[in-house]
Amino acid sequence: MKLQVRLALTVALAAAIAILVMAAAFWVLAARQQRSAIDDGLLAVVNQPRQFVGETAVGRRGDLRDDGDRRGQRGLGQIFGDISAADRRLFTLVRFTFDGEVIVDEGLPSAVLEDPDTPTISTVEVDGERYRMAVASVEAPRGEAILQVASNIEDLEAGLGRLRRQILLGSIAGIALAGGMGALVARRLTSPITEVSEAAKAMAVRRDLPSRIDVKRSDEIGDLARSFNEMLGALELSRDQQHRLVADASHELRTPLTSLRLKLELLDSTAEIPQTQQRELLASSAAEVEQLSHLVNELVDLATDPTGVDESVVLYSLPALVSEVVETIETRSGRTINIVAGNGQPDVAIRHRMVRRAVSNLVDNAIKYSGPDAAVTVRVDGGRVEVRDGGEGIPEADLPYVFDRFFRSPTARTRPGNGIGLAIVQRVAEMHGGETWVSNATDPSGAIVGFSVGSTPAR
Repeated sequence: MKLQVRLALTVALAAAIAILVMAAAFWVLAARQQRSAIDDGLLAVVNQPRQFVGETAVGRRGDLRDDGDRRGQRGLGQIFGDISAADRRLFTLVRFTFDGEVIVDEGLPSAVLEDPDTPTISTVEVDGERYRMAVASVEAPRGEAILQVASNIEDLEAGLGRLRRQILLGSIAGIALAGGMGALVARRLTSPITEVSEAAKAMAVRRDLPSRIDVKRSDEIGDLARSFNEMLGALELSRDQQHRLVADASHELRTPLTSLRLKLELLDSTAEIPQTQQRELLASSAAEVEQLSHLVNELVDLATDPTGVDESVVLYSLPALVSEVVETIETRSGRTINIVAGNGQPDVAIRHRMVRRAVSNLVDNAIKYSGPDAAVTVRVDGGRVEVRDGGEGIPEADLPYVFDRFFRSPTARTRPGNGIGLAIVQRVAEMHGGETWVSNATDPSGAIVGFSVGSTPAR
């Protein structure tokens, strides 16, 4: 069963239970109040005439035994006439018994009191109709008197039956409404989950990445949709990196591999090549193999998202990092590189290896395009690193493209390189929330290339 259906049923069931419990409680309370009103009225009737009947009816008991004594009959009629005038609105039938003799009988069944001091209430049936009957013992000096009064409750029970049906119909309507509202709520709550599910299915069936899910929620379900969007972004980046690596590798590896293959074929096919020429071909092939190895490393670095590198962000002194890079390159190249950095510069949040690679690429480029005696200067200012070479500068038309992958100015194509180093510098700057720039110096000539890192690298 789908989550949306389960959620809708759960909401409807909870609402149904709440509605039915409240309806049942309301009906029980209403019925109890109606029945209590009748019972209280009947008890008031049987309790009211105690003194009157005890003093008057008992005093006339002897008159009642004299056949034809009309005074006694009139006296008894006067007693119940008084009762009727006061309380007849509360009951419909009366039975009065004195010393076991029925004085008045309007059809009520006889009743026996277990406790003469406690009136009782019960439901009886007379001529097929239900009555609530109150029975009480009336104090009498010459004997025992029992008074029974009853009220017809057929109309009350019919009214309660109608009320019960109305409550039941209202409860059913409420449950149906709650079910509809539950379905709407469930649909709204699960819509991001449904979109995630459909997107995952589309990804599995079409082998393609779907579009992002529109998230307008701030709860856990919204977090799920945002996490899915982030996963799509990561997959898309991975796919693009894969395509880019394949395209770049095929583009850049084809020429050196072809040259290397031709040289090896030449060595294999010609047996009488002079030894000097053989050494030259082997040395050239070894250089091209080294160049290929360097190219492959740069291609992998370029295609790999720097955020995926297993390297934590640390606070590090940028002048100290530049000094480490410069010292290594000076040892390797035999060149002298100037560093200009102010004192007391604060540490910045960086990935050390990544930024070290960017600085190394800038300095290597500056050495490559500078003359043997030209000065190379590295300037560090806060989170900014800028390298100035002593070469001829970059043509103005090429300045906007120097950070593009594999771009090489026509004037630089005779020099070694593959156009990847500055693209890596730009990627590092972007991943650290910074930027890159390039310009030409005027006095003396040379190119100025730099990048900056923000306080918090992108993750």
